[in-house]
Amino acid sequence: MPMGNSFCKPRLILITAIIAAVMAPSVAYASPATPRDNGDTPSDWAMEQIDRAKEINLIPENIQGEYRSSITREEFSTLAVGLYKALGGKEGAVPEENPFTDTENPKVLTAYGLGIVQGNGEGLFGPNDTVNREEISVMLYRTLQAAKPEYDYSGQFEYIFADQSEISSWAEEAVGYLYGVEVINGVGDNRFNPGGETTREEAIVLAMRLHDKVLATDKAAQNTLAASRGGVGRQDNSLKRKLQGLIAQEMGKPYKWGGTGPDGYDCSGLVYALFKEVGITLPRTSRGQASAGTYVAKEDLVYGDIVLFARDGKNINHAGIYVGDGEFVHSPQSGDVVKVSPLTSGYYANCYYTARRVLP
Repeated sequence: MPMGNSFCKPRLILITAIIAAVMAPSVAYASPATPRDNGDTPSDWAMEQIDRAKEINLIPENIQGEYRSSITREEFSTLAVGLYKALGGKEGAVPEENPFTDTENPKVLTAYGLGIVQGNGEGLFGPNDTVNREEISVMLYRTLQAAKPEYDYSGQFEYIFADQSEISSWAEEAVGYLYGVEVINGVGDNRFNPGGETTREEAIVLAMRLHDKVLATDKAAQNTLAASRGGVGRQDNSLKRKLQGLIAQEMGKPYKWGGTGPDGYDCSGLVYALFKEVGITLPRTSRGQASAGTYVAKEDLVYGDIVLFARDGKNINHAGIYVGDGEFVHSPQSGDVVKVSPLTSGYYANCYYTARRVLP
């Protein structure tokens, strides 16, 4: 009997423990549900513009929601046709013939007829292809030109970004124009990132900025959007483009004391030779180059400025050319080659002395 009591007592305790575990509130072990953010609510920075775009019926239903998704060519075509109507006060017509085999969307065809979009070749439009930053710049620019053919598009400003060489030639005018009138911005560090994808909310905000610029221009009875960012005229900009191409050709060539090319350069010889090729004659030495042109503060450097260095803090002993993004090109020393180096850290940041601007 004592043996039976000792056996049953543990069994009773075990059964009680199991029942208690089963009856315990399951909420103690449940993970709280995490709300899924699919972008149906616009980002804070885009909220006001998107709300205004809805008020004027600019946003087509097919892109209302999932605002942080990349916008497609078909979606933007729909937005662009609505923007065309809002800017010009007239409807676009659907062409009688469809040149594409992969879409019958009337908005796409209308945008094509207006010259806002083009095909990808071989009868294809690519309606589901996403739109990058240089492509959306071109399509917005074409929308403006289609809606406002009476505007004067000559004499606008162009800009040199640190990644200017990555912007396609067919997009340069549109990028420069829209940047100049503050419709589109860079992405930081003087970069444009032409291949970066565009989200729905970004596309809507860009369309609204252009819409507001046109309304202000029409209200002021002007015939062109005012450039509100400083830049260089197209003629002056051509010098920077030429300099950019020349620099690319000299990269990797060896340092040569007293050299002014074409097979090798010392530091001031590189600066002297490159500027000579664009029609600007400079003093031959780095000390002489320190008196050329006009002074420019380090924080105001732009592509093509001459940067000068003094190892001892007072006597200039090195020169290079600023190429944007906190970097400069130079021919450093014996045994080295023409290359790009950072200006914001390390040896050259410590030895930086002054800068001069000789380009217009």
